[in-house]
Amino acid sequence: MNGSQAGAAARGVWLSACCNQSGALPEPPESPRAVQAAVLGVLSLLVLCGILFLGGGLLLRAQSLAALLAHERRALGEAEPGGASGGDDDL
Repeated sequence: MNGSQAGAAARGVWLSACCNQSGALPEPPESPRAVQAAVLGVLSLLVLCGILFLGGGLLLRAQSLAALLAHERRALGEAEPGGASGGDDDL
């Protein structure tokens, strides 16, 4: 067996290991279009989760500020038994 015959045998083993029965190279399992769709889906989910996370934080902050304001109004109402509207005493 000379060098060219050994090379041809090795190439045949490699082709039989990596190629289909017709001898053509197999196509990649995913096309670039499928990869783009998968990346777009993952990025969309990340954006959606970010919006929900930030929106939820803002909602909680707004609720706590509203509760604080309501508490202060109740405290002012209890301190002035005549009502918080007042305003007629200055005339």
